[in-house]
Amino acid sequence: MADETLSEHGLSEGEWKVLSSLRLMKPPYRRSAGQLARRSDLSTGAMTNRLDRLEEAGLVKRVPDPEDRRGVLVELTKKGEQAWERTLGAQAAKESLIAGALTKAEQRELNALLRRLMREFEQREQGSAKPS
Repeated sequence: MADETLSEHGLSEGEWKVLSSLRLMKPPYRRSAGQLARRSDLSTGAMTNRLDRLEEAGLVKRVPDPEDRRGVLVELTKKGEQAWERTLGAQAAKESLIAGALTKAEQRELNALLRRLMREFEQREQGSAKPS
């Protein structure tokens, strides 16, 4: 179902992962290409190709690293953020059909558990962005 949603929005799973990795950061939603490659378990060359496609689509842009004048960061654009939100919303709508099989109490419990998981993932995302 997730693959179907991504396809409907013109994204591959790998592209979605890049957008998600950026969106889960604090604004201005930036990471280095190396960080993105490591998070996706890709070579830097493969990540460069993926970023080229996303940049061509206007979903990300490369910007100078303010802390390293030789470095470049990948930043989520407004268009990229909107694509991420639309895709996430479409998938949530599909998943709500599945949740319809649950009672209201079960839905509240599931919602609380998912919220707890999301907070944990967001904290881990934020933690991995700190310099070592």
